[in-house]
Amino acid sequence: MLWLCLHLPHLPAEARGLRDPLDGVVDSRGAQRWLITAPPGLAPGMPLADALARNPALRAHARKPAAERAALKTLAHWIYRYGSPVTAEIQDLQEPGRVPRALLWVEIGASRRLFGGLDALRAQLCADLVELQQSAQLAIAPTRAAAALLACAGHGDPVPEPAALERVLARLPVNLLPWPQAVLEALQGIGLRRLGELLRLPRAGFARRFGAERLLALDRMRGLAPEPLRAITPPPVFRRRFELPGEVETLESLLFPLRRMSVELQHWLRARDIGLRSLRLRCEHAGRPHTTFGLRFLSAHRDAARIFDALRERLNRAPLDAPVRALHLSVDDLGAVAGGQMDLFGSAADTQLRWNETLERLLARLGEQALWTPAIVEDHRPERAGARLPPSPSGSGDGGEGARLDQGAHFHNEAPLSPDPSPGGRGEKRPLWLLPAPVPLPAAPTVTGEPERVESGWWDGADAARDYHTIDWQQARAWVFREHASGRWFLHGWWG
Repeated sequence: MLWLCLHLPHLPAEARGLRDPLDGVVDSRGAQRWLITAPPGLAPGMPLADALARNPALRAHARKPAAERAALKTLAHWIYRYGSPVTAEIQDLQEPGRVPRALLWVEIGASRRLFGGLDALRAQLCADLVELQQSAQLAIAPTRAAAALLACAGHGDPVPEPAALERVLARLPVNLLPWPQAVLEALQGIGLRRLGELLRLPRAGFARRFGAERLLALDRMRGLAPEPLRAITPPPVFRRRFELPGEVETLESLLFPLRRMSVELQHWLRARDIGLRSLRLRCEHAGRPHTTFGLRFLSAHRDAARIFDALRERLNRAPLDAPVRALHLSVDDLGAVAGGQMDLFGSAADTQLRWNETLERLLARLGEQALWTPAIVEDHRPERAGARLPPSPSGSGDGGEGARLDQGAHFHNEAPLSPDPSPGGRGEKRPLWLLPAPVPLPAAPTVTGEPERVESGWWDGADAARDYHTIDWQQARAWVFREHASGRWFLHGWWG
């Protein structure tokens, strides 16, 4: 087996959304408090009082283990795309001055060829870490314990062969072992500084003095004993809650967690090999109901940039009324990602993607009701011959077959309708510019030619019996009709 391990030294701060160099996370036991993530110039493990004496501008934040576990679990779902099994652990000895270790492992022995080799896999994983804005130390070794120790030591060169592992481990300091401080001090008290010196001790004597469990831990690290693990797999649903370090009032302060959650959702979708159709964002406030809104996408996808852009546009359109304490992102609808026929030069696919992204951005910015697609309806009453449908991925609504004027209507003349006599001889029968509602005319206009007679709607209680004409009126070509029942004249539209 070949294990890749990530050591996440800044996870306590990153899980809380702390990015300012003056922020530090503090752990405590009783009255003792010490740094577990430290700004530049200070060291993890330093007592808080000493740290404040050196840097009075330091902002100390209490540790939140639940947020760390949630963030580590989310990263485990992301790294699943690089191999399996995946496991994670926060090694916390709960001793004053000790710094917890957040560790994430993935077995990559079967994935190297899939990614084009070990170097290509590492390069892709490091690129993903940059996209996630996640700091990590990476190591590769045949055992999980050895990979973790090398990652904590900052030994980034892969050690894929068991034969080389012993030589590399022998040079590491003993105090890297995740053992109680009393055990480490006892080892150093007898002159042991390097793991190589420790591994040369007689096994029976070491077990009697330091315990059989310490000897077993060394054997597992060297690959001489099996390593038990609890594998983590991506869940069937995506739920991500991001607790902010304080109450946030501006959209700019929400962009970092929104971008991070969008990238995490992208990796979850890739691990599940599925696409996103709609999502829901809940903004949690103090002392008032949550603000919740949904976003839908025109085609199933797994693109973090599209997700983030839609969230940002939606919040720009309707700013929140109260400060936000936490964000909760969930997925409403999933679907297969379309992999249609590709154009030789990609122009058709690129144009289609840009069109979908533009429509989604407009939907988020203007709202669902502000964007629609015209569709033809099988109805001969002009005001009911069209409908507004939600936008489709192709940019045109699915209104079915276009309605035909001579289908299902009642005409007094059996001959085909005469074309519009407007200049140019275009032959249109109805103008594209219809008024929202017919406008009564002050007097009967002068008309010529045969009318276009429409009699329809008797079956739904909105009977329309009219004679339509095209006339010259107010220096334009107007479309007017006379209502049979009342004899009144109305303006209904304009020709271009």
